[in-house]
Amino acid sequence: MTNVISLPEDYRDLLMVSAGDSRGFNGMITINQASANWLAGKLDTGTYFDTLDHFGIDPLGFIRPVEELAFGGIITEELWL
Repeated sequence: MTNVISLPEDYRDLLMVSAGDSRGFNGMITINQASANWLAGKLDTGTYFDTLDHFGIDPLGFIRPVEELAFGGIITEELWL
């Protein structure tokens, strides 16, 4: 049995979220901007994790799957930028 992973063209999308309704739209914008800034080195990890936590997202649980892809060599840092 072969496991197939379907990845987005822009790997930054792995850390993006979407809003389920209009009330969560501002939070979605804040989280996605924080993700982009963190990946670009414009935001430190502590602040990024605080932002995720503020919106009820477990920071380690959120980034762990992406880290596993990176540590497994499936994606590389160069592909983020």
